[in-house]
Amino acid sequence: MSYMPSSLELVGWPAWSTLFWFSLASGVLILVKRSSGHQKGAFQESNVHAEPTAYPPVEPLPDFEWQTKEPLKLRPFKPKYNLTMAIEEATVSELIEMDKNYADRIALRKALMTDHPETVLGAEQCVAAAVNEFYSWMVETYLPTRFPRMFRLSPPFKPSILHNLVTNEKLPLRAVGHPIETLRVLGGLVDEDVLFLLPSDDGDGYTLKGFVTCFPNGFNTKEKLNVKLRDIHKPVPKYKEKLEKSMDRYFDKLKVGKFMKRANWTITTTPNLAFFQGTHLYEGDTVSQEEVNVENARFRCERQVVHRLPQSRAIILTIKTYLYTLSEIKGEGLGESLAQAIDGLREGNVPAFHFYKRAAIWGESAKAYLRN
Repeated sequence: MSYMPSSLELVGWPAWSTLFWFSLASGVLILVKRSSGHQKGAFQESNVHAEPTAYPPVEPLPDFEWQTKEPLKLRPFKPKYNLTMAIEEATVSELIEMDKNYADRIALRKALMTDHPETVLGAEQCVAAAVNEFYSWMVETYLPTRFPRMFRLSPPFKPSILHNLVTNEKLPLRAVGHPIETLRVLGGLVDEDVLFLLPSDDGDGYTLKGFVTCFPNGFNTKEKLNVKLRDIHKPVPKYKEKLEKSMDRYFDKLKVGKFMKRANWTITTTPNLAFFQGTHLYEGDTVSQEEVNVENARFRCERQVVHRLPQSRAIILTIKTYLYTLSEIKGEGLGESLAQAIDGLREGNVPAFHFYKRAAIWGESAKAYLRN
């Protein structure tokens, strides 16, 4: 049974993009030529194929100023949408992004965890080792190394806490208690939603066992807890036919030290970050076109990065959500390109995606504005 926090406690994917190849030199081959000549090829590589047992090093950003850093501009739309595994390379240093929205986003995340804990937080006890591993690395290594002007270990020698210089919070370096409490702290520390997948009990695929998802795009993550990855994606048109086997196979083969990222997109008719339902349509739903208020509408992108933990070997999916006004897209001269991409949702290998993304409701109105 899942842990349910008390009221006093506070604290969508088809197409991936980038693999980080992390390799370790594991030995030196010494060729010794013997006069007898009868012991050729007596030397072998040592542990060349062994997986690393720790994360690769993180690149520091010693002069990074979050207050002036603009959010990433993601523009992943194409003239024709095809449901594929579009994978790009990523590095460990790309795992967490910071920008000038950090303080406001963290405040919103904490409010959502207070108001909707049963929806945005969930964990089974079996995921504790993975959650603790990720948390400890994040607070002890990643954040203070990558963003030293935002996070500082204290005291300098034999540190025991992470000082968040933005919020003035001080966090322990070791997680304690139920994993849901650790996820609560993570949810108020980084502007990424985090999902933990463990091998399924029957050995077939991966199952969601823990999450903090403050900004879901049209679903209640709590309903996905203890559900296999393939079953989570059942509502996605043609996922079973196009991606299920390749996704399961890829997750099985994902090596420690490799990171891959992807970005998806849609248009929402409100500027909200958190949608617990209502951003997708399914077979049998009846709809009618709506006039989109372009001041409220947003081009919404999720930047997703997946990797495997070195010790517990759990798979981690991090998701950062970006919102852009349609006027911003249009101002970049990309209005026509996005309008074509809206039509392209029904011109690729899964035409049902046009309906699934609710383009049947907002599509015509959005295109008219983008092309005007």
